[in-house]
Formats: sequence, C-alpha cells, structure tokens
Amino acid sequence: MISYEKAKMGKRMMKQFIAEGELEKAAFIGLMYQMPIRTGDAVTLRKSDLDGRTVLKASSKYGKLYTNWHGNPYWITRQLQSLMNSVNGGSDMIFTRKREYYMRFFHRYRESFRLHDFRRERLMNEELLESQRRKKQFKPGQRFTVGIKDGKRIYRRVRRLP
Repeated sequence: MISYEKAKMGKRMMKQFIAEGELEKAAFIGLMYQMPIRTGDAVTLRKSDLDGRTVLKASSKYGKLYTNWHGNPYWITRQLQSLMNSVNGGSDMIFTRKREYYMRFFHRYRESFRLHDFRRERLMNEELLESQRRKKQFKPGQRFTVGIKDGKRIYRRVRRLP
C-alpha cells in the first residue's frame, strides 16, 4: 500500500520552520521529503547543482545522478526552489552546517523516525507505483485461435516459438 505519511509530516515541518524563520532548516527538510537523497549528499548540495527545478546531484556513494525509476532526474517544487535560492545569499553552498547538526535537530522534533525514513518511503512508493503500472500493462498471450469450419467453432492451440 502506498503511504505518504512521512512526506506529509515533512511538509508540515517545512511550513513550521518557515513560520519560525528557520529557512535553512526548512530547505533541508523540504529537500529530504521531496527526493530520496542521502543526508550526506543533501548537506553538500550547491546552488550550481540545481538546474531550475531539476536537481542534478551525483551520489557520493555510487557517483551517479539521483534519478527516478525511469532514469529522469528528480524535480523539486517551486516553493522549495525559491527557498533554496534565497538561503545564504551570494554563496554557492545552500547548507552551511554539518550533517550531524541536521540529524540532531530533527531527532529533537520527531523521535519516532529518522531522516532516512523520508528516503525509504519515497523509494518504496516509486517501486510500488512502477509494479502497479506494469501489472496494468501486462496482457497474457493468446492461447487459442478461433476459427469457423462448416458452421462450427474450432479452437486451436497457439504454438509458441522458443
């Protein structure tokens, strides 16, 4: 079953941080719930890694771009894009603190799950959506052909070539 519980929680937290004036924290949480990025890669994200709303960040673990199931780079919302561009004015770096800082402050707000749970939920949902799409497209091969001979229906088994 597809669940967006953690993404909804992330959206609420992002709005809460914007209301409190904590724009860097809001941008970090927004990025974490909108795309399945590792926390270490999120912290090192630069404004030059953003091409409009497209995030062109390479994974530090595998060296490949973060892409969805179909191989397309992830997109972020316009709100998050403007928020990330406004954080830290003239600097190319979006986030100024270390990974551990974000892990600590998030744990203080929500003790029930970790930042990695955003990533896990997003990837599981993508996999479920893809499997549902494939099930809808699957059409079993025709096993019989129907012909009419002397006014009677004749069923013949279709032979499959190896």
